Amino acid sequence: MEDPDGTLASVAKCIEQLRQSSSSLQEKEHSLRQLLELIDTRENAFSAVGSHSQAVPVLVSLLRSGSLGVKIQAATVLDSLCKENELRVKVLLGGCIPPLLGLLKSSSAEGQIAAAKTIYAVSQGGTKDHVGSKIFSTEGVVTVLWKQLQNGLKTGDLVDNLLTGALKNLASSTEGFWSATVQAGGIDILVKLLTTRRSSTQANVCFLLGYMIMEDASVCSKVLAAEATKEFLKLLGPDNEASVRAEAAGAVKSLSAQCKEARREIASLNGIPALINATIAPSKEFMQGEYAQALQENAMCALANISGGLSYVISSLGQSLESCSSPAQTADTLGALASALMIYDRKAESTRASDPLGIEQTLVNQFQPGLPYLVPERTIEALASLYGNTILSIKLVNSDAKRLLVGLITMATNEVQEELIRALLALCNNEGSLWRALQGREGVQLLISLLGLSSEQQQECSVALLCLLSDENDESKWAITAAGGIPPLVQILETGSVKAKEDSALILKNLCNHSEDIRACVESADAVPALLWLLKNGSPNGKEIAAKTLNHLIHKSDTATISQLSALLTSDLPESKVYVLDALRSMLSVVPFHDMLREGSAASDAMETMIKILSSTKEETQAKSASALAGIFESRKDFRESKIAVKTLWSVMKLLNVESGNILVESCHCLATIFLSIKENRDVAAVARDAMTPLVALADSSVLEVAEQAVCALSNLMLDTEISDTAIAEQIILPSTRILREGTLSGKTHAAAAIARLFHSRRVDYAITDCVNRVGSVLALVYFLESARVGSVAIGEALDALAILSRSEVAGSQIKPTWAVLADFPKSITPIVLTISDATPLLQDKAIEILSRLCCNQPVVLGDAVASASDCISSVARRVISSPNLKVKIGGTALLICAAKVNHQRVVEDLNQSNSSNYLIQSLVAMLVSGESSLANLHSGDQDAISICRHVKEEARNGESDAGTAVISGTNLAIWLLSVIACHNEKSKTAIMEAGAVEVVTERISKRSSQYAQIDFKEDNSIWICALLLAILFQDRDIIRAHPTMISIPVLANLVKSEISANRYFAAQALASLVCNGSRGTLLSVANSGAAGGLISLLGCADVDIQELLDLSEEFALVRYPDQVALERLFRVEDI
Repeated sequence: MEDPDGTLASVAKCIEQLRQSSSSLQEKEHSLRQLLELIDTRENAFSAVGSHSQAVPVLVSLLRSGSLGVKIQAATVLDSLCKENELRVKVLLGGCIPPLLGLLKSSSAEGQIAAAKTIYAVSQGGTKDHVGSKIFSTEGVVTVLWKQLQNGLKTGDLVDNLLTGALKNLASSTEGFWSATVQAGGIDILVKLLTTRRSSTQANVCFLLGYMIMEDASVCSKVLAAEATKEFLKLLGPDNEASVRAEAAGAVKSLSAQCKEARREIASLNGIPALINATIAPSKEFMQGEYAQALQENAMCALANISGGLSYVISSLGQSLESCSSPAQTADTLGALASALMIYDRKAESTRASDPLGIEQTLVNQFQPGLPYLVPERTIEALASLYGNTILSIKLVNSDAKRLLVGLITMATNEVQEELIRALLALCNNEGSLWRALQGREGVQLLISLLGLSSEQQQECSVALLCLLSDENDESKWAITAAGGIPPLVQILETGSVKAKEDSALILKNLCNHSEDIRACVESADAVPALLWLLKNGSPNGKEIAAKTLNHLIHKSDTATISQLSALLTSDLPESKVYVLDALRSMLSVVPFHDMLREGSAASDAMETMIKILSSTKEETQAKSASALAGIFESRKDFRESKIAVKTLWSVMKLLNVESGNILVESCHCLATIFLSIKENRDVAAVARDAMTPLVALADSSVLEVAEQAVCALSNLMLDTEISDTAIAEQIILPSTRILREGTLSGKTHAAAAIARLFHSRRVDYAITDCVNRVGSVLALVYFLESARVGSVAIGEALDALAILSRSEVAGSQIKPTWAVLADFPKSITPIVLTISDATPLLQDKAIEILSRLCCNQPVVLGDAVASASDCISSVARRVISSPNLKVKIGGTALLICAAKVNHQRVVEDLNQSNSSNYLIQSLVAMLVSGESSLANLHSGDQDAISICRHVKEEARNGESDAGTAVISGTNLAIWLLSVIACHNEKSKTAIMEAGAVEVVTERISKRSSQYAQIDFKEDNSIWICALLLAILFQDRDIIRAHPTMISIPVLANLVKSEISANRYFAAQALASLVCNGSRGTLLSVANSGAAGGLISLLGCADVDIQELLDLSEEFALVRYPDQVALERLFRVEDI
């Protein structure tokens, strides 16, 4: 080792001489003095002694067996070594305690002092010194120290002070301290020392008494008996040292906490005023340091103990302000109140909560004109304590602004102080916002004027207030700009305190957000370099704010800034690249496409750097780089379609096999954004095929975040139908269903899309149906709909998946179709219904398609949901009118029928209010004309899928299968809805007739009847519904007089002779309506048509055989026995 001044050699020589047994006592004393002199005068001597392996053993050996002079010198050297904790432990472990105790017991005053000093030094390990605690306990140090104090050493005050100090050090860490103290009579010794008034020892004595009182409340009686309370109160006075006063207050605090009698005695000894004076002493006497704070807190806690809690003290002090007889007394009371508010904590709050609003008002009332300066000064102190107390200030409005104003007031000159006090009073009296309290632009100008030449603390408060203003008030942003605030704010980014820099960056961000003009001003003030400096050198919070501010500030590409940010990515500082990557993401998101493609450009190099650091050794950097790249590709479609995406894709895919969950999450997210343009970028598609297997594996991860992002990536990967076709259905369905239940809104949206894209190009077979039913995918999609009311993207993906599943049927299988679960869980219908009102037409059509499948099984629940949902009826009607898709038209018609079944009045009213009734009627009639050919192209399963079952479990009812009235499907639903509308809305009958319904229905009956006449056709058992509509319409005399009605008579006369009972019955109903409401000519036409023969054949049918038909007649307010009614009316005419 280097030893230019010979210190190491001198230390080694001294220690060697001390080791030699041949050295005389005088030589050893000389060597010890020389060693001590070296330690005191040369910096490297201390470490030289400490590092010498023989130093401590030699010194302890001399302490044990040397002469008195040698022992004293050795103890002194050991005392010096204890200044460093490692050496203190080495001294302690070297066996110094027994010889030190022996020296302490000697008759030599000098020896006692040296031993006491070293014992004090070696005992300073605190509660963490577990080894020392054991040693002190084992060697009985506590007992010896008490005994020495009891004996009253000749050295008096100095050793008493050292020994009580050592006991203070050992009190909280040494095992058996309390029992040893009791046995040694420690209480009596301390009380005696307290009354001897040795000031250097009194602080330690007060601490030890306070500690013992808290350990054992029975000690209080001895303390009170010795009249120690009076001594404690005397020691609170200004004639004593700060340490003595603080510890005396601590003793009073302990005594008052443990003993009711002590509390009474303190009060009777005029202790309350003494304690109040102690709480205000630091402020009044300009005391500084830890003892000043301890004096204030201990005295206030003692007052709280005596008064029943800190809240009572605060309340009492507040009330006493009204009765103060002099400004000086008011100032003292305010000082005490400030102290109380400062130490008010959760414990005080739980005992009895204070009213911060009342305290604030009490303090604000102290601002009276003409009072001495001391009163408002102490009032400000008290308000500072109030607003600085997190428990109390949280209940006050604008507490942050008030705290900052108070801070500025304490530092401001007189004129500025008055303006700030006015603003504070305006805020406290609820006279408006901070902007109004500061008088708008004038206040902003004042705050900006304080930014330049003020102290760091004043600058910090001013910037923080401007930050609050820019957050809450838009006018302030232009006011800051107009007052020249931007340049000093930019300057603060470089020179201000940590907090001032952060607030300044926030203000600049708010300014940039408000106006493009202001943003340009910020940019022209060279804010970008200053923010880059903060991004590199600021606090973690400052770096984050700088990155966000740059994001708002930079609206166009800047080569220099990109280069600087790119350089920061590869430099040592900042250590964390997170916020640099955030800023670079913002820059590259707006860079021109041609710049990005140009090799060697700043943008291209930056992108290359971001891709390279995906292979960084730091997990945080890898994850954030992937996240930043995801942000860029998400906002730039042109980048996704370029070769950059392919290059990034290769690098990101390599990260799919790492163990870090954070990296996996961000890597999958990055892939998901690149795959958004997979259909347009075939190079990406070619590479992406290899991502399917690892992504499927990650989708099954036990870590939800990883699984969710993997599903998102898979969802977008399957935008490519070729890749989607290769996917194994179960590997997509299972994780997607899990994410639908447990994921975020974005994850659920992608999961729904994944399921939809999986089925777009494949048939839902038995295996898929079984998988979907087993994992509950359909209900998961529905519950997702319920939680994703906002945003048509989320709703669209869910409805798309549900619509595809609703079309699925597994032929010849006993397994339930996927959508059947909706019928089993009626409550699941409502979320789908609720999407109809506000969605786009495409989504409405999908919702209608899904719901129409349930009309047969859950007509009441579905009808109730449609009728109850706001604007749903009119929305469905509009789709029936406007949709070119016949399945949507029929499905919407079925939904309206279900709604009418529950509440026909609501349906009629909603259709009228939305002015869609007539348009709907025309659309329904048009469906009858065009629907025949369209339906011919549909599979029979599709025709029957949308139907109405008139009763639950229709198949169980007798006679209905023959009658053919149980199930209504296809375009017959349009006739049924027309019948419902006509039945419940008289005015609609004319509209139905004018829409050509009579001609269309008549032709329909005629056509179906003529087909039956051919040998290969079986009679259509659904013609009855056409006759039902005519029966309802013919209740209107005007319709009967119309020409199309006359044409229908022979057709009905033919139908009444049908072999199918329902056809015969409702043909009879139509004829009955004609003869009951028509003229004589109409009756003659009916009679001449030959209808009477068919009507006569109906007579005598038993009710049980036609019960279903009778029920239908009652439902539509028709007569029960149309054959009898018609014949009776006909036979009344003589000519007939």
